Amino acid sequence: MLNVQNINFRISPSLVLSDISFDVNPGELVAILGANGAGKSTLLKIITGSLKMNSGNVLINKLPLTFWSSKDLSTFAAVMQQQNQLQLPFSVYEVVMMGRYPHFNRKETSEDEMIVNEVLVKAGIEKLKNRNYLTLSGGEQQRVHLARVLAQISGAKKIDEPRYLFMDEPSNNLDIRHQHSALNIAKEFAGEGNCVVAVLHDLNLALQYADKIVLLKNGAMKGFGTCADIMTDASISDVYDLPLSIFYPPMGRHAMVMPVGNNVFVNA
Repeated sequence: MLNVQNINFRISPSLVLSDISFDVNPGELVAILGANGAGKSTLLKIITGSLKMNSGNVLINKLPLTFWSSKDLSTFAAVMQQQNQLQLPFSVYEVVMMGRYPHFNRKETSEDEMIVNEVLVKAGIEKLKNRNYLTLSGGEQQRVHLARVLAQISGAKKIDEPRYLFMDEPSNNLDIRHQHSALNIAKEFAGEGNCVVAVLHDLNLALQYADKIVLLKNGAMKGFGTCADIMTDASISDVYDLPLSIFYPPMGRHAMVMPVGNNVFVNA
């Protein structure tokens, strides 16, 4: 389980995050939603330990985040960044194998090779395995990094020990097919008894794939709970400062969000 308790974070003199609390249980995909500047990526950085909070606590498996060494944590928790700055001409296979580095004793094993080949197939990039990473499109590179983080937290585990996948804008640079593929992979990973936290901009993807929602506005939490409980016309219109409505399309299985009328709020 992941427990986020009363997180506060200040960049003087502004309070960027104020009293944020929520839990993620094994089997759940929790989406963090909010407008630009709401504090979504900042919150994810605090949860994953790359940014130090001013006050509050983050527990992973009932132990404080500070209890875990970065090496130990990296064997069962992985972060898919919004931007990746890899500039060396590694092959796709080599980039994905980097995800296995925390598990190396000295060098890669047959198990590492098996896991890498499995996640290459899962991410739909097995045909790219020998390509130079730098020659790929932005969307293809994003799928490579999805495979890399999956490789990092794959393999044998104890039944009662979930893995943790943190994703900052996983649909970034992806076409609509691969947006759904990435979120479906994350949903399946959660369904295996793991915890997934994803920062999303697309409300419709959140409605389709998230089990629970964290709604942020100006660094404050406006709600946490199931999509049905949290995603209302009033709540999302308030968070995004735009008249929005949730509806069920006649041929669809999932609710969708659309702007209401032609009223668009533009900040000066």
